[in-house]
Amino acid sequence: MSTVATSKRELIMATAKSIFIEKGFRGTTIANIADAAGIAKGSVYSYFSSKLDIVRALFLQSDEKNQFLVDQLLENEDKKGVLLLEAYLVQEYQEVLNERSFIQVFLTDDMIVMDSEVMTVVQECRINYHLSQQKVLLQAYGKDISPWLYDIVSLVNGLLQEYTVYLTLDDADFSIKRCAHLVAFCLDSAITALSNSTLSPLLTKENFPLTQNIDNEQHQKRKALKLLETIKREAEDMAAGQKSLVLETSSLIENELSQPAVNSTLIRALIANLRPYAELNVYRKRLADALDVELI
Repeated sequence: MSTVATSKRELIMATAKSIFIEKGFRGTTIANIADAAGIAKGSVYSYFSSKLDIVRALFLQSDEKNQFLVDQLLENEDKKGVLLLEAYLVQEYQEVLNERSFIQVFLTDDMIVMDSEVMTVVQECRINYHLSQQKVLLQAYGKDISPWLYDIVSLVNGLLQEYTVYLTLDDADFSIKRCAHLVAFCLDSAITALSNSTLSPLLTKENFPLTQNIDNEQHQKRKALKLLETIKREAEDMAAGQKSLVLETSSLIENELSQPAVNSTLIRALIANLRPYAELNVYRKRLADALDVELI
């Protein structure tokens, strides 16, 4: 995919998002999007089959941004416990405010909510969201909380989502820093109490509703393939020699992922080939994490 094509795709998405917010999903047409973007209507259809297809792409874009922000947050390994949890919550609430208008469009239009393909994407993003929260919690509190991890993730989301509803649907006006501080305090107290209790976890890896019926290996592969597509798009801006090496490495990883039995040693070595390219560092880390291989 060329750099121009990538830019045009992003232009269409950004323009569509702005018009969805202004006119609502039903009130927006592909022609509206094309006119506002300054491109031909047919150009929109070169990238997206429908308005719903654009919505799906916007959710995937948001999911990628969320994972990027979490990875950035976790680069500071000195921040632990309630301080890391609070920093994560501030980040999440800030994104809610940034996206409040688009979230309102999504939540109030049943045409979007009722679309099975959109909801499949939303569910995929929801799983990735929970996996990111698990990473935050494990870095914050260590492996000692592992037995309680799924219950704690559920507690995080219970509080996080309730205040998110206040911020989006109710247009609440309160300090997100104070909110994050309060929620982090409550969660930290609950985590400490659970860790010291004689209770048994309610949710485990085996019965966690979001992932109970998911083939984890296939889920990892799908996530890795999406990351490889992003890496290939990023490579378009590189010098010819670097671009060629990155694209070749990406193709080799894709080929290995298509095999019935994936060679983890080979995957690890191929991911290591991307190490010289600083602009790919965050994607390289996420790729290793998705495929559960050591980053070298």
